[in-house]
Amino acid sequence: MKNTGRALKERLLSMIGAMGEHPERYAKDPGRDFTRRRSLTLPTLMSLILTMDEKSMWKGLLGYFQNGIDTPSASAFVQQRKKLLPQAFEDLFHRFTDTLSARKKFQGYRLLAVDGTSLKSMSYPEDSAAYRSGTQRQHGWNLYHINALFDLENGIYTDVLVQKEHTKSEDAALCEMAGRSVGLEPVILLADRGYEAYNNFAHLEQAGWKYLIRLKDRNRTYAYGITLPSQPEFDLPVHITLGRLTRRQLEQRGIPTPEAYCRLPNNVPFDYLEPGNAGFYPFSARIVRLRLKDGSMETFITNLNQTQFPPAVLRHLYARRWGIETSFRQLKYTVGMVHLHSKRPELLLQEIFSAFIIFNFTKAAAWEADTAWGCSKYKRRVNFSDAVYLCCQTLRGWSLDVLPLLERKLLPCRPDRSFPRPIVAENRISPMYVPSR
Repeated sequence: MKNTGRALKERLLSMIGAMGEHPERYAKDPGRDFTRRRSLTLPTLMSLILTMDEKSMWKGLLGYFQNGIDTPSASAFVQQRKKLLPQAFEDLFHRFTDTLSARKKFQGYRLLAVDGTSLKSMSYPEDSAAYRSGTQRQHGWNLYHINALFDLENGIYTDVLVQKEHTKSEDAALCEMAGRSVGLEPVILLADRGYEAYNNFAHLEQAGWKYLIRLKDRNRTYAYGITLPSQPEFDLPVHITLGRLTRRQLEQRGIPTPEAYCRLPNNVPFDYLEPGNAGFYPFSARIVRLRLKDGSMETFITNLNQTQFPPAVLRHLYARRWGIETSFRQLKYTVGMVHLHSKRPELLLQEIFSAFIIFNFTKAAAWEADTAWGCSKYKRRVNFSDAVYLCCQTLRGWSLDVLPLLERKLLPCRPDRSFPRPIVAENRISPMYVPSR
């Protein structure tokens, strides 16, 4: 399936058009909303939200309707938005992303990274699950937590789950995303500290996924039923049996205690053994301690095969996880997800999923670019900022060929270049992160 800008545009707009044929599925009041003839139909409304930039709503509407005298007002636009369920954009994201086949793989595996990022919006106290009151010198704000799975080899997001600040759970989000991704090709999941939990491991195993997760304490001496050696680097197998009952409770029921038994307290979530259950769950993995390039030591847990993935490969593999961090920066500032036009939760979800759709659309359009065009001593890549602008212009109705324009301004790849991570006391946006949308 071709992924040129024109083909992607036709595919995306055809999906939006198909959704417009059944507006009752995505309307708050089915049978009433989106039934009258208006200029802001459901497909038009979704296209507008997709290409919404940091400008005011009125300026965006003027641009879409080419400064016509019959341009709908910002008030009419907001009233129509309120009739649209955020499920429309979530469904569109999954339908469109499912058509993007994974071209690149890592030793036959699809390489996914999981992580979360926070998104601050304007104050909306009615949403108590997301609202955070400020101090005497601060206004309150609402905070949302975005959990995502990111394909590191192909540069697209495969799944997204939005939670509110006071009810967020990255572990629950990972289990849900892994559960609804069952049936994909072989996967290796990379995760940072905070995702090491028996429940997570079990859900990933049930989904048929491999994983490589960094442990919280890099110098810990005991983990998962075994005492860790004191040497700088090691690779140890772990084989334990999980259960809910104590050894005495097992004896009272006449159940022999397995070797290397580990009891899970009832307050520890584990979906495959309910509290009080007399069953067992076998768990096997590897604990690996590695020396990184900067000389620091890190400890990981993985279920990857030791022969195919020795410690040297794991070191290179985990370094790839940083790709999801840079993707969040591009998503927020280049695509412009931080420039929100609403404070209501259901309207915010529309804009969040729109940003993810534009991100995947742009990345897929850049796959077809010939990065070897011209002469350079460096490997080169597409300028993502330019690609976002051009792709949004095509969705706004411009007739242009994206690929030649992208190939004119390729950027050099310098993988060994690094800079110290800045520590910013205030949440401010640098002028270099002007949104391209």
